[in-house]
Amino acid sequence: MRVELAPGPPAWAAAVAAPVGALALVSFRLWTSGLASGPEDPVPPAVLAVVTMVLALVLSWRALTQRAVLDDRGLACRNLMVGFEVDWDRVEELVVVRRPGVVIVELRVRNLRRRHRVGAATRFAGPEAEAVLDVLRAHPVARSLLVEPES
Repeated sequence: MRVELAPGPPAWAAAVAAPVGALALVSFRLWTSGLASGPEDPVPPAVLAVVTMVLALVLSWRALTQRAVLDDRGLACRNLMVGFEVDWDRVEELVVVRRPGVVIVELRVRNLRRRHRVGAATRFAGPEAEAVLDVLRAHPVARSLLVEPES
């Protein structure tokens, strides 16, 4: 069985906020002192403006293309900054973490101290969160590893 989870609303917000924030930073610099290079600038401000916009667009693209794929072999996840793939035999549990406004699924992997988050694909609120959890409960292996706190 193959299940693919797409990004939730927080990822969409990040995809919009990154370029808007970068545009605001560049506009502020343009408005206050322009993009002309001065003697105290080690890198021309125009170059920094272009780099800022490119990084914001890359971050926005990464936010929109986040995915979590559960299949018979394991779990593959592409988050905002990192991606990972882990076989089911290495997964200890999938922990459901409920925070105000969102539901997050964290992955505990054997011999790793740090938990991995199953990305923005699991950050949903309200009925959407329950729908995502129902999809995880429908996957035979994920269902056996899913740990949900008592409400």
